[in-house]
Amino acid sequence: MARLSSLLSFSVTLLIFLHGSTAKQFPNECQLDQLNALEPSHVLKAEAGRIEVWDHHAPQLRCSGVSFVRFIIESHGLYLPSFLNTAKLSFVAKGQGLMGRVIPGCAETFQDSSVFQEGSPFGEGQGQQGQHQGQQGQHQGQQGQGQGQGFRDMHQKVEHIRSGDAIATHPGVAQWFYNNGNQPLVIVAVMDLASHQNQLDRNPRPFYLAGNNPQGQSWLQGRGQQPQNNILNGFSPEVLAQAFKIDVRTAQQLQNQQDNRGNIVRVQGPFGVIRPPLRSQRPQEEESNGLEETICSARCTDNLDDPSNADVYKPQLGYISTLNSYDLPILRVLRLSALRGSIRQNAMVLPQWNANANAVLYVTDGEAHIQVVNDNGERVFDGQVSQGQLLAIPQGFSVVKRATSDQFRWVEFKTNENAQINTLAGRTSVMTGLPLEVIANGYQISLEEARRVKFNTIETTLTHSSGPASYGRPRKADA
Repeated sequence: MARLSSLLSFSVTLLIFLHGSTAKQFPNECQLDQLNALEPSHVLKAEAGRIEVWDHHAPQLRCSGVSFVRFIIESHGLYLPSFLNTAKLSFVAKGQGLMGRVIPGCAETFQDSSVFQEGSPFGEGQGQQGQHQGQQGQHQGQQGQGQGQGFRDMHQKVEHIRSGDAIATHPGVAQWFYNNGNQPLVIVAVMDLASHQNQLDRNPRPFYLAGNNPQGQSWLQGRGQQPQNNILNGFSPEVLAQAFKIDVRTAQQLQNQQDNRGNIVRVQGPFGVIRPPLRSQRPQEEESNGLEETICSARCTDNLDDPSNADVYKPQLGYISTLNSYDLPILRVLRLSALRGSIRQNAMVLPQWNANANAVLYVTDGEAHIQVVNDNGERVFDGQVSQGQLLAIPQGFSVVKRATSDQFRWVEFKTNENAQINTLAGRTSVMTGLPLEVIANGYQISLEEARRVKFNTIETTLTHSSGPASYGRPRKADA
């Protein structure tokens, strides 16, 4: 009994210590009296593009526990492989390209073999789509035959990406992008610094496998303008030569010490990786029964720009699509989700709040007027947001959006794999769920006025904002 009492006492003391430590490290982070539409604070220029980084120390991002970055990759630009200390959810805002991930311990299931491509020279672009072996067992069985059957390359999965794609990435997973289109490939991404998977501090830390960052990680305290090299640069060339079974001169090349191209480099000539056909050329994939899916084969992308798959769709107003762990199971591990919205001028997203998540809103097209209200009933944001700007909306803060341009399009990243929205007005709102007597007494209005408050807005999410609704009887539902 004495031992149990001592254990309980120790546990309580530990909890108090940890709570106090956390409170000291992040004091009153979410006591926000004002929100701002944020622009990038750092720009890292490279040979074939640039990386734009938002200041994650900004109060509203620090409250949300996230950092935000935008990659702009020019035509034929290659973002060199890197990995992060955090979970990441990306969105392709514009363009198209290729994306590859290298998951530790997974097989190289994309194979280029002369058995299946007799006479097809390696590196001739579209001609080599390779042999895509989806089953790890098949790969393991054929790997031993590789030398005799002429494998020219084999690597992990490569995917086509396009505008509207959301991409989920685990921490520690190396990822690269290539722009095979004619216009810039623009990818925005949120990193969950407060995630349980981040075992370091609340700073985004990219680890580069190739390339370098001459401008350094100026957002990290104490780093200043110190150049950031790839991780191979930290090892001695002799150690690399022994590990890769190569000569020392080649090992020195891997360190990119004399390379000033940055982390986005331009590819000269054809980009010969093994790739599958475009999505429109592939047969519809069968639903997985859940038995054969592993971390190696788990789907990590989904497209949010198809109105036919929208959760809310009104032809005269716009649409809203959500992505959560029910749509993309990998999000259960990352504990992130996303929302894509597109509304026309004078359309309004009814006032709502996120019940269990912080949100980061990024404007991809157009302009809108947004109001945000905090827990003290204060309007902490009341202004225009436009393309390329960022606005963080903390958990529970109510927000209303109204398009002021021909079309307003945005993406929201949320810090919960199944973020829930509650609305203030509308057919499924909290107001509709209250008894008339509660509304009448709470706001000191008549029962007739309470009835109008409760029933006049019959839409659930999107409505017109051209003027007040007709006063009196509830309106008929829009088509």
